Amino acid sequence: MPSVFFHTFGCKVNQYESESARQKLLKFGYTASDDFSESDVCVINSCSVTEEADKKCRKFVRKILRQNLKTRVLVTGCYATRDPESLRQMSPRIEVFSNRDKDIIPEIVSGCTLSSDESPLLTFFSGHARAFVKVQDGCDAVCTYCIIPRLRPEMKSRPIPEIVAECEGLVRSGFKEIVLTGIRLGSYGLASSGGRVGRFHGNLADLLRSLIAIDERFRLRLSSLEITEVTEEILELAADSDKICRHFHLPLQSGDDSVLRRMGRWYDSAYFKNQIQSILKFLPDAGLTCDVIVGFPGETEENFMNTHRFLETHFHGLHVFPFSDRKGTGAVKLPGHCPPEDIRDRANRLTALDGVLRRRFQDRFSGTRRVALVESDGGGYTDNGIRVPSLPFAKGTLDWVSI
Repeated sequence: MPSVFFHTFGCKVNQYESESARQKLLKFGYTASDDFSESDVCVINSCSVTEEADKKCRKFVRKILRQNLKTRVLVTGCYATRDPESLRQMSPRIEVFSNRDKDIIPEIVSGCTLSSDESPLLTFFSGHARAFVKVQDGCDAVCTYCIIPRLRPEMKSRPIPEIVAECEGLVRSGFKEIVLTGIRLGSYGLASSGGRVGRFHGNLADLLRSLIAIDERFRLRLSSLEITEVTEEILELAADSDKICRHFHLPLQSGDDSVLRRMGRWYDSAYFKNQIQSILKFLPDAGLTCDVIVGFPGETEENFMNTHRFLETHFHGLHVFPFSDRKGTGAVKLPGHCPPEDIRDRANRLTALDGVLRRRFQDRFSGTRRVALVESDGGGYTDNGIRVPSLPFAKGTLDWVSI
């Protein structure tokens, strides 16, 4: 049987889409391979959120081309959507598929289609203790630093019954944690058409209500939510159900109001602070982490220190991103681009702060017990996002542990 190798860069949405394509190809008679040098087909699902992501993709594709002279090489994802010609110029062997065409890759590769009695829903998630379930796609925001709305502009959501059926199948297969993911998860239920946005399929709270009704022991984790989309309805559900993880990842991006305005964000630091207080009113033990960008054009040391103080006061962990110019975004044209050495220094300072915040949050719960899921390395995460390095259970086990 022919073999297929997948490599995925970037977000959980990409990982879900790769797994969906992999499972379809397995149904069409392909075998999954972990070795690209011996595979008949190699599929690379790319990211393009930063220039570094593009470079990593190109480097990996070149490695495949050098080490496997016969394989069929397909590149899809956001980089393939943003700059397909740069990929095609690397080699005539490379086949490029945009995000819009990603779903047809299994049919293109195999020449087959699923029969009417075969379900396209995922039933397992290869190599993971947790299963990612994509419920939404697309973003219509106008953040000046972000290229993604140009690459995934169409907002669409899957119907609740379809998502429930997929989650039920994954739970029956043994997965004890389902991670709900989307390009803009909090906009679940919104669909765009002709420049107008309407609501379909309910909202995220409706979806959560349907999922926690599944009569099995498992938990749900929300991958990322804009602060303006953390509603009281969602918080009430999380407070009333132990199936919803008490961890919120919130894309702050900056704690300085002048930088937030230049970024095109639609809130200020005071609003963000008030929303955090609302979360903690419902869920005092919630873990709060965020994305933050350093070195945005015009960011001064004073602006950076405003962000540093905000993060130190309100969060328990950080994902730090050095600013990266993206051709086609508004930030490229902004004045005051920061020197690379300043960006590196600020990124290092926030990375150090991340370690302090995580240790502080973990120390707060020292001597208590919480439920954690065992990952592939033997460690795991509690419901509120505390990393427990070593657990005496098998991978995929969900059980009480001491912090």
